[in-house]
Amino acid sequence: MNTFFLSVRVLHILFGAIWLGAAVFVTLLLMPAVREAGPDGGKVMMGLGRRVPVFIASVSGLAVLTGLWLYWRFTDGLDPSLMNTAGGHTFGTGGILGLVAAVIATSMVGRNIKRAVAAMKRMEATEPAGRPALMEEAMRYRQRAATGGRIVAVLLIVTTVLMAMGHYV
Repeated sequence: MNTFFLSVRVLHILFGAIWLGAAVFVTLLLMPAVREAGPDGGKVMMGLGRRVPVFIASVSGLAVLTGLWLYWRFTDGLDPSLMNTAGGHTFGTGGILGLVAAVIATSMVGRNIKRAVAAMKRMEATEPAGRPALMEEAMRYRQRAATGGRIVAVLLIVTTVLMAMGHYV
């Protein structure tokens, strides 16, 4: 095995582990705490603002890119005879689930977090009478992001299990 291959594999595992850890942390701990904090939860969301979506998008993007390269190498350039092995199916299914998780994380979670933060920022400049409607809007976006986060976490758990089994099936 060469150094480049091992480096890409280590990076893929690290990025995948960080992504899974972040998804589980946000889903099981952060979003419930934000919800329980009520209106003050919006301050936490604003504090995280762009940092969390950008961080998760970067880590997930690098996990996906390194994973695509590893699958390309594992299947010797997408050779159907290698893709149709048990390992090819296992890695392929895990990869597809990881791609779906990335799409959901970007389109559903990230977008709704941005919308919730924007609603909270608008609330600062709004008269007190208009704030409850904006708070309700922000809460609706946070709920959508939380739902997407749970889906992403489950997909990443299944992906991680499949990737761990790939060489052994």
